[in-house]
This record gives sequence, structure tokens and C-alpha cells, in this order.
Amino acid sequence: MPDGKGFYTVSDLPAFSPVDGISMQAITGEKMMANWVRLEPNTEMPLHDHPHEQVGVVLEGALELTMDGDAHVVTPGVAYIVPGGVPHKGVAGPEGCLVLDIFSPPREDYAALVRGARQE
Repeated sequence: MPDGKGFYTVSDLPAFSPVDGISMQAITGEKMMANWVRLEPNTEMPLHDHPHEQVGVVLEGALELTMDGDAHVVTPGVAYIVPGGVPHKGVAGPEGCLVLDIFSPPREDYAALVRGARQE
């Protein structure tokens, strides 16, 4: 995974998939991670939580984001914040979606998946 300062073309970043139907590409700095997430139509990122603060914005399509039991349909240009420890899940709309998520601190589980993708 690219680390530190520099310029990156997102389409050139190694892709990894934590869940079938979801593809991610990430860069990381010392204290934050940017993660482009593409969900295929109607794909669900299951309910989960993590200690990382998460800020996101939908770039394409629509995502039904449920946070702490409260569901909202998020469309391009709409941003959200998920505090660390808050249960949340997302379901892509019928056309799928592209989301940009920022995590602080960087997610080590995703960094490990990126390392694995680079070795393939």
C-alpha cells in the first residue's frame, strides 16, 4: 500500500475484497487512510463496528447506511461520520455505488489485505 507522501492514481492502486461484491483501493498516511469502496448492485457490507473514526462520502450511486439502527439512503455529495465503536452496515442500491471512506487511525486489517493483494 502506498505510504507517506506522494501522488497516486486510484485506478493503479491494488484492489482487495473483504466481502464478495465489494472491491477496495486504499492509501494510508501516518494517521489516516483513504479507501475507495465499490459495491456491486444490492451488495451488503454486513453489520460491524471498529475503533476507527470513519468519515465518508458517496461518489456514485446510492448506499443505504444503517448506523446504530438508524437507516438513511446516502447519495452523491452526501457525507457521513461513523464514530468509533458504533455498529453500522451498508447496502448498495440497484446500480451499485462508489464511496470514499477516510479512517483515523488507518485500519490495519485493510492494510494487511492490501499487502496480500500486492503479492498476488
